[in-house]
This record gives sequence, structure tokens and C-alpha cells, in this order.
Amino acid sequence: MINLFLSFFSLYFATLLMSVGTGLYNTFIALHLTQEGVSQVWIGLLIAAFYTGQVLGARFGHKLVQQVGHIRAYAISAAMVTVLVLAQTITPLLPVWVFLRFLTGATMVTQYMVLESWLNDQADQKQRGSVFAFYMVMSGLGLVVGQMTVSFFSPEDLTTLNVVAMSMALCLIPVAITRRSHPTLQAHTPIKLKVFIRLVPMSMFVLFVAGSITGSFYGLGPVYASKEGMDTDQVALFLSVSVMAGLLSQWPMGWLSDRIYRLNMIRFNALLLGLLTIPLYGYWHLPYPLMLVLVAIFGVLQFTIYPLATAFANEHVDPSLRVGLSGVLLMTYGVGASLGPLLVGKLMDIGGPHMFYIYTSLAAFSLVIFVRKEKVKGTYKVDPEPFVPMSVSVPASPVVTVMDPRVDESIDISADAEAMDKVLDIIQAGDPISELNLPHKTDADHTVADEDLALAGEEAADAAKDAPPADDPTGEPTPVEPTPVEPTPVEPTPVEPTPDTPKR
Repeated sequence: MINLFLSFFSLYFATLLMSVGTGLYNTFIALHLTQEGVSQVWIGLLIAAFYTGQVLGARFGHKLVQQVGHIRAYAISAAMVTVLVLAQTITPLLPVWVFLRFLTGATMVTQYMVLESWLNDQADQKQRGSVFAFYMVMSGLGLVVGQMTVSFFSPEDLTTLNVVAMSMALCLIPVAITRRSHPTLQAHTPIKLKVFIRLVPMSMFVLFVAGSITGSFYGLGPVYASKEGMDTDQVALFLSVSVMAGLLSQWPMGWLSDRIYRLNMIRFNALLLGLLTIPLYGYWHLPYPLMLVLVAIFGVLQFTIYPLATAFANEHVDPSLRVGLSGVLLMTYGVGASLGPLLVGKLMDIGGPHMFYIYTSLAAFSLVIFVRKEKVKGTYKVDPEPFVPMSVSVPASPVVTVMDPRVDESIDISADAEAMDKVLDIIQAGDPISELNLPHKTDADHTVADEDLALAGEEAADAAKDAPPADDPTGEPTPVEPTPVEPTPVEPTPVEPTPDTPKR
């Protein structure tokens, strides 16, 4: 396991540096604007612009990587992010900041795309789960470190953004010095929303709500803590405890979800989340240590909804559709993360900072009300899939979807528009899973290598059977030892039965 981590260390270290910069930036900007008396709507708009940029910038990043290659695309993106962060120290105009944050999100997604493509391409199939887990850990750890680092800086001093820019520039070094070969970038898979809305509507609703809670937490959680009278050190610890608890709880929660019906776990998580946030409404004065305990439990419940919903969705979708499924779920989660901060910021402007946790409770209770076992038809339920830990932040790149160990690209048909139209027709007809008969690549067509191997085996067998024996100069036939040939399994060709010819 250690050797595996060290073999990808340069990519993991780049991920850590990027996450440190992101964690420091989000926390610092929220505290800085709160100190300046800026409306929470603007603070929410800044974080929403960042996540919107990540959702919309993936296609541009894909084209950039195809045109100039992985390392050049990564270098261009890192340079752009550094410039965009530093540009915020030049002007105090908030509309300009919102635009810069949108561009930052749209540019950073290319960096994540490069790192994730590298990890996915060069990880053995048996190692993908561990490689994916290490990536999630380094991403979450970077966020925690970035949030804790904010205590070293004054919220009023914009030069803190220089440190963010330094972190974004330093992540160039481990990628530039890596000796790994360039990966193959996966094709950009079109998203057939209608298919997945029919297959997993409940999972999409859960992920939208979870995204809105998570996006609001990263954008407006620091505002809530600051307006509760916490100093910078306390705000940093308040946020970091929640994120770290969410990160560490992924594995025990996964162990439970592999033994308990996941829909019940989602509802139980949501119910506890809605109830335990009530003391944080602000109507009662709570000691700081108790608030840390509550926010730690909050992190456990909040950050495990996403992987639980993803695992539940994978149980109701055929394996040949999971690349497209992961892309749809990621997009849904990102849209929720973009809209959540806008809504919560407006609510906090109207009703005060306590509306942050009031919204969280209402969102959690909506999951309890609308997520019902009776609404799950189970028509397309497949074998149970193991729980896979997911990021405690909003995932940045669609490439992370194919890093999921549950995804098998060799059989995926998500990019085949004709096949997906057929799937939609079958779903609309209400056919059961036994009649779905999805056109798997491995079932419909041999790979080129398999065809060549089978053809070579057939030709070798025919040549050995038809070749005449070689004679020596005396005219006596020379016995030839038969060369053992490994039998090549050949699919039998179905022959239409011929009716017997009636005798005269």
C-alpha cells in the first residue's frame, strides 16, 4: 500500500497543494467580506460562481488537453489560476470578483482533469480502489490544512491571496518533474439526462440537495461562525473539525451501508442531520466545545450523503451505463452546489446568520419526506455494489467518475447515442431488467486483439492439417513431431436447421 502511494506521490502532492489553496481561499474570502460588512448574497454568489465554472468548464478543458497535451494544459491552467487569484488584490469591485471566480473554477477543472486522467490511466484494475481512496484523502486533507492555515492571517489583509496564488503555482512543480508517461484522455461522454431521470430520479434528488448543503457550508459556514462571535482561530477549527470528521467517517459508514439498506441509511442520516442542527439555530447559547461536537457530527452526516446516494444509484443501473451515470450524478451535485449558496445567502440577508442551519435542517427534512422505499420500483436493480468513499468537497472533474472502481469502461455504452436511445425506448416501455438486453461491447463485438488471436489460431490449425509430410534425401518420410497448439476457443456459428427432404 505504501509503495502504491509513493508511485503516484507527485500527482497526490499536486492535488494536496491545489486543495490547500482552495480551502484557504474559500474560508479567507468569506471572513474578509464578513469583516467588510458585505451582504451574504455576494459571498454566496462568489462560491456559486466558482462551482458553476467547474461544472461548465469541463468541455473547454477537454479540448485544451486534446490540443496541447496533459502537461502543457496543466501548466496553462495553473498559470491562469495564479493570475486570476492575484487579480483580486488589484480591484475591490465585487462583480469583477464574481467573474474572476467563475474563470478560476472553469480553469481549475482542467488541472483536476489532468491529474485524474493520469491516475485512472496508470492504475491497475485491481489497484483502482486504493488509488481512488488515496486521491480522496489527499483532496480532503488539503481542504482541512487550508482551512486551518487561515488562522495565521488577518481577515482584513488581502495579501493572504498571495499565499493562495503561491500554493496554486507550486502545484506545477510535482507535475512538471513527474516521469510518468502521458495518459490517454477518455472521450467526452454525452449525457443522456432522460435515461437517468427515468432510472434514478431519487438519487438525483438526493445529490442535488446534498450539493446545495455542501456548497453552502464551504461558502457561508465561515460567515455563520464569524457572526456567532468566533475569532479566526475558532472559525478555522470549527470548519476543519467538520471536514475531518466527514473524511474519517467514510469507511465506517461504508461498512454499515454494505449491511443495511442504503435508502434507509440516507433517510436516517438526513433525519439526524435535521434534528442535530436545531441547537445551532442561535436561539440558545452553546459553549464552544459543544458546538465543535455538534459540527463534527454534522460533518459525519453531511459528507456521507453523497457516497451513499451514489452507491444506491449504482445498484439500480446496469454496469454498461455507469460512466454516463457518474457524469449525471456529478453534474447534479455540482448544480446543487452552485444554487445552494445563492439561496442561503439571500436567506441569511433576510433572517440573519442562523438561517444557514435552518436551511440545512429544512433541506435534510425534505430528504426524509420525499425519499421513500415505496417510490423505488427496483425494475432495473442489479447486484449490490460495494460502498466507495467519495470526496468531502464538490468533485471538480468528470474524469473522477471513471476512477470509481465500480465503473468498467470496457463494457460501457454511455457514449453510444444509438444504444442510449434504445435503452430509453426500453425504459419507457417498462420492460424488466431481464429483457433489457443492453448491447454490451464485450458481448456484441470482440476486441481487435481477440479477433486476431482467434483468426491466427484457425489458420494455424488448418495449415498443420493440410501440410504434406517432408521427405529426407533417401526417400524415406521423416517423422514430424506434432507441435502442440493451444486450443483457441471459438464461438460456434449458429446454423439454421435444414428441414429433412422427404423420401420419394
